[in-house]
Amino acid sequence: MDLYHSISRRKSCRKYTQEPLTTSQLDEIKKALDLFEPLYPDAPIGYRFTSETKGMFQVKAPHYLVFSGKDKDGEQENAGFIGQKLMLWLDAHKLGGVWLGASKDATKQRTRSDIIVLAFGKPEGSPHRKRSEFKRKPISEITNASEDECIKAVHLAPSGMNIQPWYLQKKEDTLKLYRQILIPPMSLAYKLTHIDMGIALCHYAVACDHFGKSFRFRASGNAEVKKGYEFIGEVN
Repeated sequence: MDLYHSISRRKSCRKYTQEPLTTSQLDEIKKALDLFEPLYPDAPIGYRFTSETKGMFQVKAPHYLVFSGKDKDGEQENAGFIGQKLMLWLDAHKLGGVWLGASKDATKQRTRSDIIVLAFGKPEGSPHRKRSEFKRKPISEITNASEDECIKAVHLAPSGMNIQPWYLQKKEDTLKLYRQILIPPMSLAYKLTHIDMGIALCHYAVACDHFGKSFRFRASGNAEVKKGYEFIGEVN
């Protein structure tokens, strides 16, 4: 399923009808999740539905999804990559979703290995927005290749506190990806930039698929030092 068009219209839905989705709809979501391939195959993550969450900026929704792992490197990026693909999938099916970075499972299923929570369901109103409603940094601040269509898709990617902690440096057929290193006080308030990087790579991968380009990410490679950023990998 081509999810590219959802990139430029999806919004974070924070108000939902409390009508639950049908068993058939939930089964379709499970099937979609099981088909989404992770960025890091050696860091598999699990997921479960839950009925109650707690935390700051809480959203009342009929359904919540919790990603969990085994404390391996790459799990947060996988959660961002797969979770954002689900967000685009929900939009394509006229459903809404929102990342809840400050929330936790409030049921007995909660574990120390839980990574992040998503809320989803039937939104009040439209799950879409106009492209002009996106609030993002100038694209020139996140890349040296502002005209690249796949990077334009990354420019619309959501991130916690709208930090957009990525820089994409393109040279010939290789894209180097950098993660911003936050400093106090921001680094004390926000610790989910690894998830944000997975979200950014999801948008890039979806755009590559739409434009008929291959997407191969590897968490290695040679890259020049970029002040204030950490090199995390490259896409060929």
